[in-house]
Amino acid sequence: MFSGKHILLRRLEDADAGKIFSLWNNYELRQYLPSPLPSSQQDLIELVQTKNKRFRERSEFFFGIEECCASKELIGIVNLESISWISRHAFIGSFCIFKPSLRGKGYGKDAMLTLLDFAFNTIDLHVVALMVESHNKHAIGLYEDCCFMNRGTMRELIYRNGKRCDVTVMDVLKKDFIDRYGILPKGENVF
Repeated sequence: MFSGKHILLRRLEDADAGKIFSLWNNYELRQYLPSPLPSSQQDLIELVQTKNKRFRERSEFFFGIEECCASKELIGIVNLESISWISRHAFIGSFCIFKPSLRGKGYGKDAMLTLLDFAFNTIDLHVVALMVESHNKHAIGLYEDCCFMNRGTMRELIYRNGKRCDVTVMDVLKKDFIDRYGILPKGENVF
């Protein structure tokens, strides 16, 4: 587990599949969750098991975001994938706070800062990158608050809701993160 101010990043458990599957019919959420889309809760349990196998192999770090102060409820997911241990880089593939009522309350920023602290100060990556739909100004603002910089646009990369969408490529270097945030205070971080 890796502690932020209000969240914990932890491995997903089989029991989390039920929570995630119950939200699957919300298209706004589902479009940002890992694919391929599971057709049953059992498919999602198998996806969680695959992600945990990759976690153990250190080829991907897929975390559940748990609210740690009050409910201890699973409130989202985030991951590092496409890790290059030689070049020391990775991509954020999925990042989602499940309930719209929890968005804009600092949970996302806390989760992202905790993930970046893990990436730079625990597993010693040099750069973390991501892609975000260019029209998603809220997400871009969050990433900029976490030291990500816009590195360019990939035109019409995504096909969603019957139209093509541009994607903004962003990255953050370890030195920029450390200069701004340092090493975040540790709770009970266990790798």
